[in-house]
Amino acid sequence: MEKKGYKHILKQKSFVAYVFANVINRFGDSLDSIAFTWIIYTITGNAFWSALIFGVNRLPTILLQPFLGVLVDKMNKKKVLISTDIIRGICVFFIGLGLIQGWLNEWHLLFTTILISTAEAFRMPASASMLPHLLNEEDYEYGVSLNQGLLGTVELIGLASAGFIIGWLGVESAVFIDMVTFFLCAVVLLFVRLKPVLRTEESNQDSYFQELKNGFRFVKNNKLIWYILMLAVFMNGIFTPFNALQAPLISEILKSGEAMLSIVGMSITIGGIFGSFVYPKVKDHLSEFLLIKVGAISLILMYVAPLMIGQFIQGELLKYSAVLITGIVCGILIALLNTYVGVLTVQIVKPEYLGRINSILYAISAAAMPFVSFIVSGVVVYIGTKNVFIGCAALAILFYFTVCSKKVYNSMVVNGRKKIEAINEEVINVQKG
Repeated sequence: MEKKGYKHILKQKSFVAYVFANVINRFGDSLDSIAFTWIIYTITGNAFWSALIFGVNRLPTILLQPFLGVLVDKMNKKKVLISTDIIRGICVFFIGLGLIQGWLNEWHLLFTTILISTAEAFRMPASASMLPHLLNEEDYEYGVSLNQGLLGTVELIGLASAGFIIGWLGVESAVFIDMVTFFLCAVVLLFVRLKPVLRTEESNQDSYFQELKNGFRFVKNNKLIWYILMLAVFMNGIFTPFNALQAPLISEILKSGEAMLSIVGMSITIGGIFGSFVYPKVKDHLSEFLLIKVGAISLILMYVAPLMIGQFIQGELLKYSAVLITGIVCGILIALLNTYVGVLTVQIVKPEYLGRINSILYAISAAAMPFVSFIVSGVVVYIGTKNVFIGCAALAILFYFTVCSKKVYNSMVVNGRKKIEAINEEVINVQKG
């Protein structure tokens, strides 16, 4: 299959409209993440409610998505995206109205959080299974790369501008801008035209519970899916201590000030954006196995670099430079691995299974974050931030020599791909009669 590049996929009007809608949506999410946190604490003045609403926001994704993915696979993906964006827009309007009129309370916030998160639990599998309806298989790499790169870029812009918008225009304005992005996203999606994707006769006739069972069976019996799941779970889990302990990382390990917090976050984000965009070109020069290896190396570097910088570099400017460079390198390598996983999933899963398989994968990998966060919150009290980072570096090294070894790669990826190709060829032969 010949990969045609960014110039070619930018001529695909429906795909461009879909990506533009995603960009608008992500900008709104970036504003929402800052504004909503501010609103919760302002309204409640209580850390308990902040923690409760934050936790509730994650629950529908983890608990409902695997079951909703089956329904989404049978539905029109475009209609699901438009409907959920409208629901989210209405919920945000409700919050903004309550904020302006002064009647908004913690129960309103909890209720709307549940509604928004449930809508997102529908939206995510629909969005994840859109690519086969918009592009040919040979364009998947560039499609995933462009989408992820632009989303990373606009997220950075959104987070950077959120403080300015809230400070200059007020938190109410930020909420209504967020509302407009949801409705605008729904309007843009009206211009997306989906190409039909052939479903097997069996999948059209199966009941909901049979299709749900088929989805879990596909994950259970597919070595390649298991490998993707192991990568996703470990990456989400290993990132959790780094994100959760950034403040003590800056003060205790790097022995620096608040400005370093921005350097750490922005360097990884900038590297991630660049890595997503260059993935197709890098893929032409590196094998899949090497992509996995360099991704694993970046996870080791992410924890080892701050320990080394804090220990051996004294000058503040030199310290900033070292953190910036290592952060960008880590961001690039992690983005290459993330993009590889995203492309591989779309390539190996049949379109009619894509929603439910992505839902199962996302729910399980997302569950790793609160689980690890709970463990870290208990452990860090006894051993300190530095030892947590040393432990995470040791786990990343173990991951490199086990899951990312040549033996495991050949057994689960190479052999798994051969098995899928053999099954697909058998299905095609049966359909030909």
